[in-house]
Amino acid sequence: MDSHGMINRRNFLSTTAASVAGVTALGAATVSPEGGNTPLPEGIHPGDPLARYWQKSVSHLIDVKLPPELSTDVVKERHRIFSVLLMALIVRFWNGNNNGPVGIYPQREGQKVPGQDPNLKSFRYKGDLFEADDVQRISWDRYLGHNIACLAVDGKGEVMDFDFNHNNFFRSTAEHAESRLVRRLFSLSDLIDDWKTGNRIPGKSRAFTLKDVTIYTSLESCAQCSGVMSLGRVKQVVYLQNDPGAYRIGNIMYNLAGQEPPPPKGDCSFLAALPIRASEIGLPYLDDLNRKYEEFRVQMADAERNEDNTRAYFLPSRNCDPIFTTSITSFLCTDIALDVFRSGADEFRNMVLKHDDKKFPANDEIWSNRQCLEEAHRFFDYANVEGFRGSPHKL
Repeated sequence: MDSHGMINRRNFLSTTAASVAGVTALGAATVSPEGGNTPLPEGIHPGDPLARYWQKSVSHLIDVKLPPELSTDVVKERHRIFSVLLMALIVRFWNGNNNGPVGIYPQREGQKVPGQDPNLKSFRYKGDLFEADDVQRISWDRYLGHNIACLAVDGKGEVMDFDFNHNNFFRSTAEHAESRLVRRLFSLSDLIDDWKTGNRIPGKSRAFTLKDVTIYTSLESCAQCSGVMSLGRVKQVVYLQNDPGAYRIGNIMYNLAGQEPPPPKGDCSFLAALPIRASEIGLPYLDDLNRKYEEFRVQMADAERNEDNTRAYFLPSRNCDPIFTTSITSFLCTDIALDVFRSGADEFRNMVLKHDDKKFPANDEIWSNRQCLEEAHRFFDYANVEGFRGSPHKL
C-alpha cells in the first residue's frame, strides 16, 4: 500500500495472475490462489494488513464484516432516518439539466416545465423541484453538478452539513460530494466553539476528530472520496447505490488500512470508513436503483445501436447529433431514478418509528431515534430555505 492508502495495483494484479497460473513471480514454486507462498514485495511488513490478503483472492478484499450493532433494529432504524432524509434533500434540489435546460430529454418527460405546447421542437426542463408555491422563489434550472449528494451526522445524532457533487460548477472532476463535505468538516472541527464531531485523538489536531461521524451518500464512494474520508477518520459511510466505476474501493481500503492502536482509555478504531450498503439497514432503494440503472444502460446501448432517437438520452434543439449515454450520472437525471428518490422522500415525510425512545449506545449523550427524526425534519426545513445544494455551518 502506498502513502495514500491505495493498493499497488500492478504488484497485486501481477502476483494474483501468477498465483492463478500456479507459479510464483520467479517461476520456482507452485502455489494455489488460496494459500501459496509468493513472497511479499519489498516494503510490505508481514504484520501489515496487506500481508494477510496477499495469497487470497480478490473476493476476500471486498468482503467486509459488519459490526454486531448493525444487526439491531434500533441502529438500522436510525440509519434509515438519515438515509431517507438524504433522499428528500436530493429530490428538493434535483436538477437533471446536464445538457442544458432546453432541448428534448426523452428520459425526462416528467420534468418538463408545465404549460408548454406539446408540438414544440424543444422544451424547457425544471431545475429545483421545491413544492412550495412561493412567488419569491426562482427555480434554478442551470446545472451545477450531478444528483449525487451526502450528509454528515455526528455520534449524537445531529446533522452537521450536506453537500452535492459540484463538478460542473467548478469545471473539475474532483468536486465530489463526500470529498467536498469532509473538507468542510475538517475546517469546522478546528473552530473554537462547541462544535462536536468526536473524541479528540491524542497527538492529533482537531481535524482528526471525525471518528464518530457517519456519512450518508447516494452513490458508492470513489477512490478519492474514500481516501479523504480515511484521512478524516470518518467512522462509516452508508450508500444508496453501487457505482460500477468505484470497484468496491471503499471495501478494499477498509480491509487494508488496518486499525490504529487504542488510546489509554477506549477502543481502537479502523483507519478507513466502514462501507454499509442501504440494503444492510433494511432499505429497498439500493436494489431498486441498481436494477433501474442496469435497465437504463441496456436500453441506451440498444437505442444507439438501432439509431432510435426516440429513446436517446438528449436531443439538442439545434441540428446536432443525438446523445446516447450509459453514464450513471446521466441515469441519475432521469424520471426512473427520480421516482426511486421520491419514494424515499415520501418515506421520510411519513415515517413512523418502531423504536422511537431507543438509542444506541444507551447513554445520555446519544439522542433517541425520535430525537433523530425530529432533528432530520428540522434540518430539512433549514436546508429547504438556506441550502442551495449544500448548507453552511449552522450556528
